[in-house]
Amino acid sequence: MAFSRGAYTVAAGDASVRCRNYAIGSSPGPVRLSTFCPPNPSTKRRCSRRYARRRGKKAPPPPEPAEDDTAPADEEDLLTLADDSVPSTSENQSNEVEVVSSSQEDSASETRELYQSEPVSEASTSGSVMSSPMVSTLAMGAGFVAVVAGAVFVGRSFASKGGKMAIVEKVQEGMESKRLQREAVGRLNDLMGTIQSQQKADLSAKNLGDEGTAYVVEALAFNSVCQAIDLNNNGVGLVGVTQLCEVLKNNDVLKVLSLATNNVGDEGAIVIAKYLGGDMTTTTLNLSGNNINDSGAKALAEMLKTNTTLVSLELNCNGIEYEGAVALAEAIVENTSLKILGLSDNYLGPMGASVLAQALKKNRSIEEIYLKGNDVGNEGIKSICEALQERDVNVRTLDIGNNNMTEEGAEMVASLIRAKKLVELDLYNNDFGDAGMQKIGQALNGNRSLVTLDLGGNNVGPEGIKILSAAIRDNDNLKSLELSYNPIGPEGAKAIANVAKYQLNLDTLKLGWCKIGPTDGASAIADLIMFNTTISSLDLRGNNLGDHGASSIAQSMKGHDNEHFTELDMGYNEIKDEGAFALAMSLRANASGAVKELKLNSNYITERGQFVLTEALDTVYELGGGRETTITF
Repeated sequence: MAFSRGAYTVAAGDASVRCRNYAIGSSPGPVRLSTFCPPNPSTKRRCSRRYARRRGKKAPPPPEPAEDDTAPADEEDLLTLADDSVPSTSENQSNEVEVVSSSQEDSASETRELYQSEPVSEASTSGSVMSSPMVSTLAMGAGFVAVVAGAVFVGRSFASKGGKMAIVEKVQEGMESKRLQREAVGRLNDLMGTIQSQQKADLSAKNLGDEGTAYVVEALAFNSVCQAIDLNNNGVGLVGVTQLCEVLKNNDVLKVLSLATNNVGDEGAIVIAKYLGGDMTTTTLNLSGNNINDSGAKALAEMLKTNTTLVSLELNCNGIEYEGAVALAEAIVENTSLKILGLSDNYLGPMGASVLAQALKKNRSIEEIYLKGNDVGNEGIKSICEALQERDVNVRTLDIGNNNMTEEGAEMVASLIRAKKLVELDLYNNDFGDAGMQKIGQALNGNRSLVTLDLGGNNVGPEGIKILSAAIRDNDNLKSLELSYNPIGPEGAKAIANVAKYQLNLDTLKLGWCKIGPTDGASAIADLIMFNTTISSLDLRGNNLGDHGASSIAQSMKGHDNEHFTELDMGYNEIKDEGAFALAMSLRANASGAVKELKLNSNYITERGQFVLTEALDTVYELGGGRETTITF
């Protein structure tokens, strides 16, 4: 028996049959097959035709290829790629056949010995009849292997289509994964370019995570351009923070670092504190919303004792309790550089507020204090206000909103207003009512230092607003007034509108959810719009204005000449198409005075009303010298 690469020969006396191997696949050398190797189906068809001609019969036509064996034309390239990259099915089948054949090695050896011992007859040598044991054994073996080959061929015909399609899907998935990876790297490189080229790099909400952050912050090393970087809301954790601090050791220009709303935690806060302990550049650090608890606060407090450059530290919306408050209080006694301390929405309580108050008496640098949402109550408010009155240094900003302060606490705030020249005062959502407003109003008489005043959500009615309006009448420095979520009604709307029309220089007035109503209250606000010349933003949400109130306001917008008026919010007011038509007419009538942003969210305006308002925007653009207005439905 002789072997050659790609073919084998089986010799039986003078007769010989030469057939091609069933499957070679990617084997590097001659394939080891037993005597009875299954023939290739295509070769079998060719042999059948040759034998048929030899016997004088017409050969049957070759069978038509099965539909499943043909791949779609648009998948040709992927199928080729799959065949090149994945071992073929025929190769596996070849190995399987090799195992089956090798199991008959002993039978083949016995056959060869028997053939050598038996004399060959003349009939055998002439090729007309084969009656020797070799021929018998050869026939039996060939029949067995033919059955195996047939089974393999049928399995291949059924499995080849599904197998290749599965491979195609895997190749497609791999190609898509690589494409997305290339795009991600490209975006990261773009962000690095932003850091390298801009003084203020805004990378907020880019979904960087730890790995992306560690990649892009490399651009800060030896960077002489970027002075402020915003990494808020990126899922940055300990790994990203650690890499950032390592890079910043080779940076001497970055002053502002914002990491709000991430996953820094206590461990990350400890890493940052260790870096800032020896840093001489960073002036502003924002770690709000990072799940920092007392242990992280203690580490940052130790940093404050040695750091002399940090001016602003924001730790709002974390989990700092009494122990963290004690540590920070001890630190601000020693620190001389910090001017802004943000501790809003933590868990300080009355005791934590009292500890901070004692420290503030001794501190001479802090000017802005944010303590909103710490449930300090009247007791904590009293401690803070008394401490600030005793300080030699003035406090500019005090935020003590949402702290369950009642009339008693309002009285302490009134004392502070009289004693210090506050610039910003936030008392939002404390529910001190008209009684508390009366005390605060009395303190505001003659005050000219307040620029921002937030009294929203305090259950102040018409009488309280009248007291307030009279108190702030002479404060021409007041720019922002928040009165939302107070039931001031039409009477309160009249009181505040009358004083704001001519005597105040307000830039922002917020009157959302104040029960102004569609008639008298809306008319008072319409007069305010008509005659005021300073307001740029007016919030009228949730006041049940309806179509009647919207029409009153639209009428005033036709004739106003306030060039600063840019934003009007009338959402949640049950305005329908009639009110929408009136607003559209006002935009057309006063294109040069049209607001830049008109918010009509959550009303009852149909597609017809929306269409009319949208058409009015074209008129505003044409007649207003290219003025652009945005309407939000």
